[in-house]
Amino acid sequence: MRALLDHPRFWLFAPFVGLMCLCLVAFGFWHMAASRITDQLAANGLSWQQLTRHGFPARITLQMQAPRYRNKDFLWQIDKASATLMPFNHGHAVFDFTGTHRLSTDDGRLTLAHQGNLMSLVRDANGLLRASFDVQAPRINAGTNSIDRRVSAAHATLHLRRAEAESNTEPRLDVALTARDLRLNAPQAARPIERIDVTLNVPRHVMQQKLGSGDRVKLQRMTLQRGALTLIARGTVRLAEDGFVAGRLDLDLVNRQALLDALVEWRLIRPEARRQTELLIGLASAFGGDTQDRLSLPLSFKGGRIFLGPIELAAAPRWRGAR
Repeated sequence: MRALLDHPRFWLFAPFVGLMCLCLVAFGFWHMAASRITDQLAANGLSWQQLTRHGFPARITLQMQAPRYRNKDFLWQIDKASATLMPFNHGHAVFDFTGTHRLSTDDGRLTLAHQGNLMSLVRDANGLLRASFDVQAPRINAGTNSIDRRVSAAHATLHLRRAEAESNTEPRLDVALTARDLRLNAPQAARPIERIDVTLNVPRHVMQQKLGSGDRVKLQRMTLQRGALTLIARGTVRLAEDGFVAGRLDLDLVNRQALLDALVEWRLIRPEARRQTELLIGLASAFGGDTQDRLSLPLSFKGGRIFLGPIELAAAPRWRGAR
């Protein structure tokens, strides 16, 4: 051994041999970490047709072909996805999705097409801490066997955050949604909603299963701008046992004519009913002391119907199909 150490070329090659050994040890730890993450994803219900690992040594990137996630309430699928994590910080992951998101439940289906999207997730020992989802040009189609809905936008962002714990209450999530140039079931020529900002508070179990009877959704604030129309809404709705949404939202509106234009374009009232609706809104605002251009009205969901003040607009949204 001494002869080896005294050899004139030993110290020439020793640093390279040592560096190679360190790389092998680092790769072993990297491979163990990547395998553990893969096993955790599979244990949580995520599957795929093919998975490859990249990124040594700075990061762990998992490339998945045809990933899918299934639980007892829904099935999610997409063509390709990648997840990038730091080797020794598995609590933060960035996801990139390629293709159309497809979501199927017993009650219906939903697809989300886009021109680019990223998701960031941060977890701790207690589960999801916060998440962000950024989508360029989202196009959503949702429906059941008899009803189809289409929503599109130029850009949308969704943020989730674990709400501060309150005594004697269920765990909940804070949700913030922002969208630009939003279109609801309207032809491309119709005027879009230039901007909508929504903040919600929902039960935390929505991340693992769909909402059920008795669950409450608190609309902390919604601000909508569409041309001359400005709408601000607050309130609470719940999922009633009869399968409909029930509750009340308090609306503050600016520009009555712009509101009527929007109701017609969104197919909430028929064009021939516009004059009658305008008279009823005027009567309701007169009793409430509102001005010609500013008014406050309740949007109520009761008995399976939607009411704007005293005006019946349409059927209330169903959260569960008819039995």
